[in-house]
Formats: sequence, structure tokens, C-alpha cells
Amino acid sequence: MSSPSPSPAPPRRIVLIAGPSGSGKGVMTRRSGLPLVPLDEFYRDGDDPSLPHRFGIVDWDDPGSWDAGAALEALTVLAHEGVAEIPRYTIAENRRTGVRTLDASASSLLVAEGIFAAELVAPLRAAGLLADALVLSRPAPLVFALRLARDLREARKPPLTLVRRGWALAREQAPAIAAWRRAGMTTVGLHEGLARLEALHGLAETERHVRRASGAGGAVLRIAAVCFVRSGSEGLEVLAVRKRGTGSFMQPGGKLEPGESARACAVRELVEELDVALDEGDLELLGEFDAVAANEPDTCVAASVFLASAEALPRDVEVRAEIVESVWCPVAAPPRGRRWAPLMTEHILPALRAAQA
Repeated sequence: MSSPSPSPAPPRRIVLIAGPSGSGKGVMTRRSGLPLVPLDEFYRDGDDPSLPHRFGIVDWDDPGSWDAGAALEALTVLAHEGVAEIPRYTIAENRRTGVRTLDASASSLLVAEGIFAAELVAPLRAAGLLADALVLSRPAPLVFALRLARDLREARKPPLTLVRRGWALAREQAPAIAAWRRAGMTTVGLHEGLARLEALHGLAETERHVRRASGAGGAVLRIAAVCFVRSGSEGLEVLAVRKRGTGSFMQPGGKLEPGESARACAVRELVEELDVALDEGDLELLGEFDAVAANEPDTCVAASVFLASAEALPRDVEVRAEIVESVWCPVAAPPRGRRWAPLMTEHILPALRAAQA
């Protein structure tokens, strides 16, 4: 088994900020001076047939209009790597118009704000990345006026449509704030929110210093993982998947059940995650590795990693169960803009390169 990997720098922490559209969430976060991820940039394109509609236009206040998985992935990359690509979205055109690179490497704390921030409270807390979750609460008449002025200034939609939407949102503001509170978020005013962000920044700086000095913590998970490799346009490629509620890519596999062997676990997980049935004899051991866990805070994994032929996969890999996305990653140089599990970058990819040499 490999020696345990050196503990990486502790990840940046994230403050989620929700509040009614036009309430001043962006103003508050920009005044804080912290790196900001506007969650509105992760809306789905307007030609998506699954988008919900209201008032004759796409309902931008319905979570179905928003790509929670893409937002979580970007925040995970920022927390661990410090740099990520963020889409640019124009509501007036109902589409993404480009991307920009956000560099948060110099900060221990970053802010993500938007009306769907509550959707990310649970997964970020489970990953140990959540610093706090706040709701900006201001009087409904003030929010109505601020929202209408902004929407008219940006020509988001026809004026009558904006007024109708604004009145509806004003009536729904109190129930919306109550729902955010039930999701585990705390209501603050504008000045209180700014003061809280400043305090959280100081706390995050101290915590990061302490965690860097003390190293990774204690729990160890015993897992099995399977590498499907193929020849691609950029050379050897390995299949990587992202699980629901996480932002990191890794190989198919999972935790061993009590009394289960690593090979039996690998076979079981492939059926559950990819609907691929293999015999234990179809798996070739690549190595036994220790690494920092990708999605569990203060945890390490002890992994049995196996090789399997990509010919066992269907032409188009269909993910199932807890898997929501799959990609083929070049073994020589995994692309930036995604969060790759430490087990993959520190052990699996080097082992595959060595086997190829």
C-alpha cells in the first residue's frame, strides 16, 4: 500500500446568501470585498424544454430553471483549487454568453449568492465547506422598488411583465423567507450581514491556519474503485464520475460493506452505478492507495483500485443511482475547471502513466 499522501491545504469555506430578487444581495457581498460567485449565472439556457414558465416567460424564480449540479461543481473547485470558470448569463437573452475565470486563491472565504442558495446548504455542509448561510431580509415595498428599477435598467423583459412579476414576488416574499429559514439559513439586515461577513472572514483565516498546522483528521474509509481506460484523441483516457450532491470527479466505486471483499464491492458498485456486470476475475489490481477523501471532511480513504476493459462499457455510458455525470479524463493531463479527487490525481493517474510507459 502507498504511503499516505501529504495533507493538502485546507479548502476555502463558503458563505451562502439568499434573499428576494432585487433585495441587494449582490450589493452586500460586493461591499464585503470577498470573492463572489453569483449563482444566477448558473441558469439553464432558454431553449431547454424542461424550463418552467410563468407570466408568459421563463420562471426564473423556480428552482427548475437553475442548474444546481453545475453550481455545486464550480464551488467545490473554487474551495479546493482556488480558481474556476464561471458562466456569464444574460436573462434578457435567456442564455449563457460566455465564461470568466474567478481566482479566489488568495482568500480563505468566498461568497455565493442567489435566490436558490438554499439548494446548496446540505451538500456544502456535508462536504465540510459551509461557513454560514444567510438570508438578506428587507421590507417588501423597498425590495419591489429596487427590483423594478434594476430590471428596467437592464431591460430584462417588457415593463408590464416586470411589474406583474414584481407584485407577485412581493406577495410571496414573507413565505419565501420563511422557507429559507426552514432550510437552515439565518435572516440578517444589510448592515448586520456585512458585519457578519467580516467576522466570518476573520474566523475562516484563523481556522485555515490552524487546520494547515494540525494536518488532516482521523476517520478512514475502506473503498474499492474501478478504472475503465481507453485510447482517445489525447491518448489514454480514464472514466471519471460525479456523484449526486458532490462537486468532485472520481472513479466508479464505493465503500466496502461489513465482511465484503474489495473485488466484490467493485463488482456490486459497477452494477449499481453504471449497470455494468463484471466478474471478479475481470478486474486487475492497479494498486492499494491511501489519500485524502474528496467529499468527506477530515477523512482519508484506503482504496483498492482495479483496472477493467472499457469494452465492457456501453457505447454511451448511462449513469445511474447516485451518479449524475461522467467524463473521460486524459491520463496525461487532467483539464482544469473540474475538481478531481485526490486519490485520482495523486495515485491513479501516476500509476496509469507508469503502466503505460
